[in-house]
Amino acid sequence: MGGNSININFGTDGWRGIIAKDFTFKNVRIVSHAIADYIKSGSRQQAVGSSLHPTPYTLYPAVVVGYDNRFLSEKFAAEVAKVISANAIDVHISQTAVTSPSVSQYCQKNNCIGIMVTASHNPSVWNGLKIKMEYGGSVTEEVINTISLNLYKNSVKISPDTAGRNIKTVDILKGYKKHLKALIKIGSGIKSRVIIDSMCGSGLGIFEQIYKGKVCSIRNYRDPLFPGFNPEPIEKNLHELKKEVLKNKAAAGFALDGDADRLGVIDDKGRFLPPHIVFPLILLYLFEYKKLKGKVVQTISLGYLSERIAKKYSLPFEEVPVGFKYICEKMLKEDVLLGGEESGGYGWKGGIPERDGVLNALLLTEMMVNLKKKLSFLVDDLQRRFGKSFFMRRDIKLSNPVDKQKFTEEIKKKIRNNSGFNSSASPSSGGCQFVSSVAEIRTYDGIKIIFNPPEAGWLLLRPSGTEPVLRTYSETCSIARTKKLLDFAEKICFNIT
Repeated sequence: MGGNSININFGTDGWRGIIAKDFTFKNVRIVSHAIADYIKSGSRQQAVGSSLHPTPYTLYPAVVVGYDNRFLSEKFAAEVAKVISANAIDVHISQTAVTSPSVSQYCQKNNCIGIMVTASHNPSVWNGLKIKMEYGGSVTEEVINTISLNLYKNSVKISPDTAGRNIKTVDILKGYKKHLKALIKIGSGIKSRVIIDSMCGSGLGIFEQIYKGKVCSIRNYRDPLFPGFNPEPIEKNLHELKKEVLKNKAAAGFALDGDADRLGVIDDKGRFLPPHIVFPLILLYLFEYKKLKGKVVQTISLGYLSERIAKKYSLPFEEVPVGFKYICEKMLKEDVLLGGEESGGYGWKGGIPERDGVLNALLLTEMMVNLKKKLSFLVDDLQRRFGKSFFMRRDIKLSNPVDKQKFTEEIKKKIRNNSGFNSSASPSSGGCQFVSSVAEIRTYDGIKIIFNPPEAGWLLLRPSGTEPVLRTYSETCSIARTKKLLDFAEKICFNIT
């Protein structure tokens, strides 16, 4: 990287780094210049009809810049705006902290590219830049690669003569709230409260302004330190939300991550609902009540209930690698009813090709109101109709990163040789009365082992590739069996790595 001491490495939808170590004002300027160069480069990917096509160069009318509630986010956003402005590109910068989905919605409505200053669910010492495209979704891998090649090349100087004159402050949330109201039709509300946990993120206050029923808000203030937790809506971070749901006898609890594109759910019994329950609940409601149809797309780490629902109702179904960008691509090219990922991000027909925590919290509230059922009843009824689901994930630290392709081939070899995967060596039933065998292998992101019969569930092993971490996931008909499968995965992985 031209002799620079800090390497800027892009991820799936942008760049993240530790504040003052990697994520510095200098590096933010470098990345912003690279994005400006892409905008001025003469190539542009645009949603045309049902697919993405490169189109002749047309300068975006503006770049919109948003920011979350993290430490110095508004200052970093101002620096991004100065750089883009210095490159003779109009800038619309948010007047307040906003959510990532609201920036995406603004991009789609105004046909512009977006830069969101956020590190999403990461710890407080991190910050980052997400790039959003004019179709209202995450940046493609091709565009990310182009921007990466532009790093350290731009020499445009930032001065009063080149920056600031074409920067306009805008209210991003105004249009976003109209967007939410157009998609959600909640009747007279429910008697019980709904608890909203904004986790000190930028989604605070939005749900409360849309839903006119009883709402109790927690952690609805800015605290860049996120004291005692990471702003990630997973079970271990939601003890306070569980407590408030039970204390208030609430209908449900909803938690938003740092930039409010992910959702965590607690039902009226205080149970954390993993995405493997939430996603099929949303699917059933969209199909059976709202009468929407289309393809169901989910990442490989999501579960079997949605696949069973799709099969029952003859809906097209597809699994894709982990990352919402793969779902976004399908939503742009095909007639997709619902797309989702294991981390709690969901997008559906009628909205933008983007995950949105606030929107889906409102949708689940609408579901309880319109169906006149408690959330716990709907969860239990789902599993009565389509089978029990007990999901767990376990991340295993390794001594060194492993090659994902090589690891996958090694596991496949063991399966072919029936070494460690025959019925007698497979994990015991753990409460489900059957003997399992391997029914199918899926290898487009790690290796997913589908067991037979269906109640035996599945096991997914995904090496990071860049970190010394092996992510293992499993879903079966009992918590005991799920744990045994993860124990089994840990054992065979250490035999290989």
